[in-house]
Formats: sequence, structure tokens, C-alpha cells
Amino acid sequence: MKSRTLFRPFKALMMGLMACVLVLSGCSQGESKEAEVSKVQEEYHQLQESVVTEPDPAASTDPMDREIDFAKLKEINPEVIGWIYVPNTEINYPILQSTDDEKYLTTDLNGQPSITGAIYIESFNAADFSDPVTLMYGHTSFNTEGSEKLETMFSELHNYEDPDYFNANPYIYIYTPEKTMKYQIFSALTFDNRYIPGQYQFRLVEDFQNYLDELRNTPGANVNRDLEVTQDSKILTLSTCIAPAGQPGSDQRLLVNATEVEERAR
Repeated sequence: MKSRTLFRPFKALMMGLMACVLVLSGCSQGESKEAEVSKVQEEYHQLQESVVTEPDPAASTDPMDREIDFAKLKEINPEVIGWIYVPNTEINYPILQSTDDEKYLTTDLNGQPSITGAIYIESFNAADFSDPVTLMYGHTSFNTEGSEKLETMFSELHNYEDPDYFNANPYIYIYTPEKTMKYQIFSALTFDNRYIPGQYQFRLVEDFQNYLDELRNTPGANVNRDLEVTQDSKILTLSTCIAPAGQPGSDQRLLVNATEVEERAR
């Protein structure tokens, strides 16, 4: 599905081509937004009831024991490669991957045009989350005036800008047809609009370390410095936007970063 290596001679070109993607990624505006977002969320709630099986509370309350019906999801869209769940948020969605990295900016799970798009990873990342760093994108939706966030897609990642919330809600769960992974959040920060895979080649030790240093040492970042993150860690970066297009902060991203702490075969 993908080329696993980004070659340095094409770095500048890649950054230029993808800059427009990151300016758009995570931001959506439009008339009747509240109604459309509400409809989308209701559809996802129905989907969750159809494909997610929670563990019997008498036996387990561990999200690692949730079951996802990937056969049913792939009947809806064969480009579903996983599911993301962040406890205490509305983030409980399928993950998509296409050879067209811009597709799910404006396309929903059913392949229809949508202002909310879908949660997705780009084609360069491995669908089994085995890469040193996996980047995942989702919209933050704002109301028509652009003054209030609507609870859909990655909007609630902004909760992690609050240090108390950051400390109290440390886990992200990723499900694939083959395995379930638990990630612990180690940083949340405001980032500029650089195309991250064009800036760093994560299989290079120096680049990987430079990326970790930026995630942990950027002024204003919320950071869990007690959590060990090393060259052997598998990192998940969730990316969304800060503000609607044309408003202050619209050229910045919010990154929530986590390291894998548990993995189970399904």
C-alpha cells in the first residue's frame, strides 16, 4: 500500500505538497454546521452500538478487552484499518487509510462528502502501527461563528491542553484486526504547520530523538516526565487544528503524543 521510506532528495517537495494538507487538516467550517455535526455523531453512536462489544463488567472493565467487528466495518469501507478509543471523550471511531492522503479530510466512513471527514493515517505509515511514529489526523469542528468547538472527531483532544485533564486521562486505545494496543500520553503541545514526516525520518536515530525532544521540550507543553520514552518506543501522534481558517492560530496544530505500553494479539 505504501512506500515505507521518505527519501531526503524529495523532502522539500513533500513539504511543499503537503503544506496545504496540514493547513486544512483538522479544520472545518460551514453553514448549518451544528446540525450536520450532530447528525454525524448520531450516526457514529449507532455504528458503535453495532460494531463495538464492551466486556462484561462482572469480568472486566479493561478497554483492552473490547471487541471490534472489523468484518462488518470492512463491508462498509474496505479502507478501515483500525479503531481508536480515548476514554472520557467522544473519540471512539474507525481509522481509515487510503492511497490518497487527502481523501479523508473531506470524506466520511461511507465514502460521502463530509465537513467532518474521518480519522485517518497517511499511506506512508504501516497499517499495523509497527512504525516508530504513527501520525493520525482528525478534524476539530467549530460552530458557525468559529467561537466554540463541537464534540466530534478530534475536537476533544483540546481537553489535553488543561494540565489537570492531561494528568487524569492518560490512555489511548488502538484496535486492529490483529491486535489491541494501549498507549500512554506523554505530551500535548502546540506545533507549527510543518509536515512532520517531511521534517523527520523516524528510522534515523538522530531524527527520532530530535522529534521526541521537540515533543517534550517545547515551551508550554504538558509533559509527563515520569514516563520513559526511548529509541525503542512506538509513538502515536494525534494531530488536529487549533483554530478555524483565517483566525489566530489557524496555522498551528495541537499534537497529543503517546507511547505504546501494552499490546495483545486478538
